[in-house]
Order: sequence, then structure tokens, then C-alpha cells
Amino acid sequence: MLLRLKLEDFFLIKGQELEFCRGLNVITGETGTGKSLTASSILFLMGQEGEYPEGTSVEVELLFQGEQTVLRREVQKGRSRYYINGRGSTKKAVEELLSSCVLLQGQNDRTKIVRADFQREVYDRFAQALEIRKQVELAYQERSELLQKITALRERAREREIRKRLLQEEIAEVERVGLSPQEHQRLKERLAEISLAEKINHLLGELTASAEAAQEHLSRALKALRELSSYTDLKGYEERLELALDTLTELKREARGNAVSYSPEEVNQLNEKLYRVQSLERKYRMTYPQIWERLQKLKEELAHLEQEEDLQELQKRLEEKEKELYMLYQALRERRLRAKEDFEKRVEGYLRSMGLERATFRVAFEERESRYGGEQVGFLFSSYGGEGKEISQVASGGEVSRLSLALFMLSPPAQTYVLDEVDTGISGMTSLMLAKLLKELSASTQLIVITHSPAIASAADCHFTTRKEHTAGTARIKLAELRREERLTEIARLMGKVSDKTLESARELVKEVCGV
Repeated sequence: MLLRLKLEDFFLIKGQELEFCRGLNVITGETGTGKSLTASSILFLMGQEGEYPEGTSVEVELLFQGEQTVLRREVQKGRSRYYINGRGSTKKAVEELLSSCVLLQGQNDRTKIVRADFQREVYDRFAQALEIRKQVELAYQERSELLQKITALRERAREREIRKRLLQEEIAEVERVGLSPQEHQRLKERLAEISLAEKINHLLGELTASAEAAQEHLSRALKALRELSSYTDLKGYEERLELALDTLTELKREARGNAVSYSPEEVNQLNEKLYRVQSLERKYRMTYPQIWERLQKLKEELAHLEQEEDLQELQKRLEEKEKELYMLYQALRERRLRAKEDFEKRVEGYLRSMGLERATFRVAFEERESRYGGEQVGFLFSSYGGEGKEISQVASGGEVSRLSLALFMLSPPAQTYVLDEVDTGISGMTSLMLAKLLKELSASTQLIVITHSPAIASAADCHFTTRKEHTAGTARIKLAELRREERLTEIARLMGKVSDKTLESARELVKEVCGV
């Protein structure tokens, strides 16, 4: 709902503000006093491009989803700036927010009514088909996703199998080593122990061999000493040589007792495993713990590939979803068909009330599957009773305005509806009927109507007028809300001339249209 429109600087309007009511708001004024600038200002705020002077600024206050929201656009240094609740925003954000609440329809503005999506929305709302259409959209989306999965799965099938084989080969290569990082560490420690043992045994062997050689030399020395004993006095050395021989014998025994035993088979096995590990490390240029970590990731990837959805299972789900979608298509079509005759008759009835006596209106269904159903909904119109055609091809601006009003009487599309000169070409009794229709519609939809019609003006809940003033050679447009007596005077003016007779006629007209 549009609460307030503030025109700080919009062409000839400077510092003017309108506060709208919930029902029917009417704007009247002499020709050339800027009535349509109010609608143009909303289009400006919606982002309409044009030559706007420096300082142009428009602000509206909306009641949106229970909260008051202020939207603003201003032109500074040749660039437009947009604001929501005083904070900088974008053209798109402001336009979307305003468009969700306010619909503009002017005599030369075909806007939304000629669009297929808008016609479908209006009709489905009347047919009470929006809920089932949501189910159709959901099922259609789910089917599309399944189709995409199946297509992608087929495309990936060969690549996935190749990848699986590569993963399996890499995993098997690492697992053939048969070692965890902890076991690998223990293997290296055991080989270090064996290497130390080999060194010790080697040194003990050298010690033993040397001792044996020394024993042999000492034995020959002792033998020579004993032979010399009869010739010289060297007996004191004999005991010392015997003691040395005993020491060497003891040393040999101790050396043999300190030898470390290990299995050559164990060494071979350990070296073979270590060689495999080193081969992997050279191949992957990683340490074995890093290779092991990579192994776990390869296993996870392989498990994911093996668990990927089966193509046959997806095909089965797709068949079920297509059956569901077909049933929803049928249900939606039946709901639309049930409403067709009533909708057409009521639209034509409203059109006749607005002076289009020979107008025909039809709802056409063209078979075309989409997320919105199994058929395309479209409106066909003729103002003279001929074969109906698409609205964009046959309807004039005034006819579009009246057709829009007829449609919105049945299915209001927005909280606020702005009509610019919907009364063009209408007079007399038809004008009175149109005023009553607008009054009826304003009970459920806020209306802002720019008009020359006294009948429509008499139906207003809030009545505004425009006038042009000249000060020091500068023209300015003033906007003002009229009170009861002022309203009667303005309605009388719209009748042609303000007089006692037209003032009385204005009172009767207000009573006729509003019942008061």
C-alpha cells in the first residue's frame, strides 16, 4: 500500500507531498496542471530512464509486509542514487520492492497486462490454482534436476570408471607394502638395531681373530723362551707369557659371548619392505606418512565413486516423477478449465459496463509443457466482436486500461493500482458504471486514479487536485487534498461550470456513487 508520495523536486513540482488513504484516491485538475506527473514520478522511482534535471528527487513511503518502508531516488551530479529507509541501495532493489506493491497502468502504457506471465498469474489467482501450480513447479524442478543428474551421470560414467581403476591401482600399490606408518617406523628402528649388531659382531670378529693371532705368536715365544732357559736366566718371563696367553683365551671367550645374534631371513625381509617403501617415496616424492595420508584420501574418493547414485535407480525415480508431474498437469488443467467460462463472462460483463458493448474476451490454452503447467495461458481480446487476438496486437491504450480494470476486479494483482485517464472515451451512464466499479475494487485494492470524470471523482475516498501557479515568471504545480465542499466544487467544475445547479448535481452524484 502506498502511504505517502513526496515530490521534492520533480519538474514543475517542488516540495509537494500527498498522503493517500486505503481506498479510492482520485487526482483531478485542469489540463496541463501536471496530474500525470504523479504517475510519472512513480515510474521515475522505478528506474525509468529519461532527461531528469539536476536535483530531481522523489520519495515514497509504503506499507510492505506490515512494515513502513521509505524508497527514494534522486539525481546528483548527473547520476541517480537510490535509497531504502535512508540507506544507499540499487535501482534493481528499489524497483523490485516498489513493483511488488504498486502496479501502474496508463493510457499509453501497456505494461504488464500484455505479458504472458502476468496473464497466467491473474487467471490462476482467479481460478484458485496457485497452490496446485506451486506443486507443479516443484515437481517440474525435481524432474529437471533428475534429468540433469542422469545426463551428467552418463557423461561421467566412462571417466568415473577410468578414475576408479587408477585409484584401485594406486591403493593396491601402497597396500602391497603392508605397512602402516607406525610399522614402517618400527621397521626402520629394527634395521638400525641390526646394523649396530652387525658392526658389533664385525668388531668382535676382528678382536677374536687378532687375539688368536697373538696367541699363536705368544705360544711360539713361550716355546723359544723355555728352550732358552737352559742357557740364560729368563725364567721370570715364562710366567708372564703364560699369563698373557690365559688373558687372550679369556678375551676370546668373552668376545664370542658378546656376539649379537639375528636372522639373515629377517634382514632380507626387512630390507625388501624398506626397498618398496623407498620406491614409493621416490615415485611420489613424499615421505611414507604423507603417502599413507594420501592413501586414505584415495580410499574415500573411491568409496564416493562406488556409492554414486545408480543410473537405473535414477531412471526409476525419473519415471515416478514424470507420472506425478503428469497427474499434477491434469489437475491444474482441470482447475483452469473449470474457471474459464465464468472468468470470460465476468470480464465481458465488466467491459460492457465500461462502454465496450461489443467486446469479446477469451482465455486460450496452448499445449506447451513448462514449469507452470501443461499449457500456456493467454488472453484473446476484440473490442468490436470479431475474432479475438492477443491483447498487444489489438487493444488501444484506453481499451488496455479498461480491460486491466476488468481483470483486476476479478483478480487484484497488487496492493496498489495507479490508473492514468482510465475514463478516456467514456461518458454518461458508462462513466457512472465505471465509477461504481472502481469503488467496488477499492474495497480490496488501493486505487490512485488520475481522471477528468466527475463520476469517478465523486467516488473518491481521498480527492486531490493540481493547479499551476506563476510566481515571478516561474511556473509551479501545487497539489492539495480537497475537503467536502472543495470536492463538490471540483466535481462541479468537471461537469463544465461551477454553479448552484452543478453543485447540486455534484451532491447527487456523490450520493449515487457512494450511497451517502
